[in-house]
Amino acid sequence: MVPIVSLVGRSGSGKTTLMERLIPALAARGYRVGTIKHHFHGPVTVDVPGKDSWRHRQAGATAVALLSPETFFTVRNLPAPLSLDEIAHTALAGMDIVLTEGFKSAAMPKIEVSRAALGGPLLTGPADRLMAVASDWATGAPVPHFALDAIPALTDFIQHTFLSGDHSRVEVLAGGRRIAMPPEAAAALARAVRSLLDGVPGTAGEPTVEVRLRGSAT
Repeated sequence: MVPIVSLVGRSGSGKTTLMERLIPALAARGYRVGTIKHHFHGPVTVDVPGKDSWRHRQAGATAVALLSPETFFTVRNLPAPLSLDEIAHTALAGMDIVLTEGFKSAAMPKIEVSRAALGGPLLTGPADRLMAVASDWATGAPVPHFALDAIPALTDFIQHTFLSGDHSRVEVLAGGRRIAMPPEAAAALARAVRSLLDGVPGTAGEPTVEVRLRGSAT
C-alpha cells in the first residue's frame, strides 16, 4: 500500500518548511509525492463566489469537479471527516508516498519536528508510531534523530524505511481503512480483472485498475 507519513510538531516548529524541502528531495529521486494538510478552522472554501463551480454548489451539488488541461480539483461536502486512508486511496491515487502535516492523533508513522526554543517535551513517542525526530536538540526519544537541515539524510531514512518494499499489492478500502489482500487472493483477483479487460480499448498496460463494490453486491 502507498505509505502515509505524518510530520507533526508544535506550532512554529517548522513542519511546513521541512515539508517544502522533503517534497523536491523525494521528487528528485523519482517518487510521486502527495500531501495532506490538517485544517482546523471550519469549512475550506476554494470556490470563487459567482463563478460556475460556486453556482453549482449553491444549487445543491454535493460534489463539484473543476478540470483544466494541467490541473484537476474537486470540492465536496462531507457527512463526516475522512480518514487519512480514505483520502490517500481516493484523492491521492497514483502517488508513491503521502506526506501529511499534522494528524498527530492518527495511527500513521510519524516524524516529529521540534525546536529547543519552543520548550516542552515531544508531542509523540514510540507508542504513537514515532519513527524519527528532526530537531536542534537531543530529545532523548529512542528513535533516529536528524538535524533540521539534514534533508539528504532524512530523505535517505524515508526512502529506506517507507519506500524500499513492494507497494504494488492489491488493497481494499472498507470502513475508512485500507486493507491489504493476502497475496494469493490478490493474484487471483488481478488475473480475473486483467482477463476481463483484455482487449478493451484504452486499458492495455494500465498499471492501476480500480474496482468498486457498492451496496450489498455479492
